[in-house]
Amino acid sequence: MFNEQRAMTENAIARVAIITGAAGGLGSSVARLLASSGHDLALVDIKGDELSKLASEVAGLGVRCHSVAADLAQDAECRKVIEQTLSTLGKVDILVNAAALLGRTPLEDVTDMAFSKIFNVNCKAVFLLARDAMKDMEKRQWGRVVNVTSIGVYEGGANMTSALYEASKGAVAVFTKMFAKFGAPRGILVNTVCPGAMRTGMILNETPPEIVKAYEARIPLGRLANPQEVANAVVFLTGDHCSYLTGSTIDVNGGLVMP
Repeated sequence: MFNEQRAMTENAIARVAIITGAAGGLGSSVARLLASSGHDLALVDIKGDELSKLASEVAGLGVRCHSVAADLAQDAECRKVIEQTLSTLGKVDILVNAAALLGRTPLEDVTDMAFSKIFNVNCKAVFLLARDAMKDMEKRQWGRVVNVTSIGVYEGGANMTSALYEASKGAVAVFTKMFAKFGAPRGILVNTVCPGAMRTGMILNETPPEIVKAYEARIPLGRLANPQEVANAVVFLTGDHCSYLTGSTIDVNGGLVMP
């Protein structure tokens, strides 16, 4: 089955992809799409039980799969992700930074701890993982890094409770451009997918229903995105058909913002 799955892929080269936030709605959708096209995966999330279930599902598609339960707020855990991927799967070709914390907090309740945790997971981990993964990608002069930002980078969040989340994503947008310039002569393309609100637990469980309803009413397509619709854009940026895009952003927001 493993060899048959490989034969079905567009590209005969077996590639290894790290996906952070793999247990989430977007991350799991990316994992399934990449596995279905024959990629070996390192699945990263702090939710160990959900990660194990996804790993079993993905392994059933005939690819190698390694799960890494990691708290990306910790520098050492970010290093562990790269080290374990290299030791178990041999290389890193693709990095998808989908892990993020929304952590809605009223303005007056923002603490140093909350500030640090959100920026560490949403921003610092992106920097550390990209830096270390690109060292291995450079050896083969081929690599893809895809970061996930937010429509709030353009217009701010729906209200101040998501200020830390949106600001951290703004920093990721800048890091993407800097890493793109760094990676280009090394054969590494670095791009961003910028989604609007998706039907994931992050939005539906942490945002008051009235805010979600008002947000949805503003979208020209009239609905929130299915995570797989955003995952399709992410996966495009990981492959060979993406050959002349770097430092770019693909906006997947139903027409809400047209920069």
